[in-house]
Amino acid sequence: MHQALLQQKVARGYAKAALRLGATTAQYRPAALDAPMGAPYATLLAAFNNDKKFGFDGPALWDKPAVFGLLDTTDVLAGDLLTCAGENYFVARLEPFRPPLCILCNRVVSLSGLPGQGSTNGDGGVCTDVGASDDYGTGGNGKTVLASGWPAFIQIRNKGNVTGDSIPGSIKAADYEMLLPVMPNFVPATYMTVTTDLGTTYTISAVEPSQYGNRCLMGINQV
Repeated sequence: MHQALLQQKVARGYAKAALRLGATTAQYRPAALDAPMGAPYATLLAAFNNDKKFGFDGPALWDKPAVFGLLDTTDVLAGDLLTCAGENYFVARLEPFRPPLCILCNRVVSLSGLPGQGSTNGDGGVCTDVGASDDYGTGGNGKTVLASGWPAFIQIRNKGNVTGDSIPGSIKAADYEMLLPVMPNFVPATYMTVTTDLGTTYTISAVEPSQYGNRCLMGINQV
């Protein structure tokens, strides 16, 4: 049987299961960097579980945001955002005959940097020169909001940096890990500022872009 035809049958099977088990879900397909969860792309039924066999025998674990989505996958892409029962998810991976891998988010964030920073070239490469600082760091001023309203998962990566800043009374800051969806024509970059819906700010120190999304290592801004 042709793979595309078989995939259609699988998608219909997921849709029938979601009809019985799922809740109303808004699907978003961001085309811009601001307000990615503005107007819904579609509305469907979906359920989420940490077991790919959908046994529904336990909730998603605190430090393990990866879950599987039970929904009609006919028109679902990696990078789509889903809102279901007050929770935000993003689709990290979708392969034939398998349920989509989704990330359960716990924050909504904005990213700030120099104008043009993080934009990608027409060939898909990251534009690293735009917004680069000079040797004196004078390019570090004048940050502007580059992306806003994006769901993300943030967690502590370790309890604190081994190396300190040698300032008496300073507190060793923990490293934080952030998972972001694939973003249109944009890849987060080091030294960008991340601001959450709680008002907490972080500075990105490393970025791992992939087809799953963007994994960022960050430090919290204490001042």
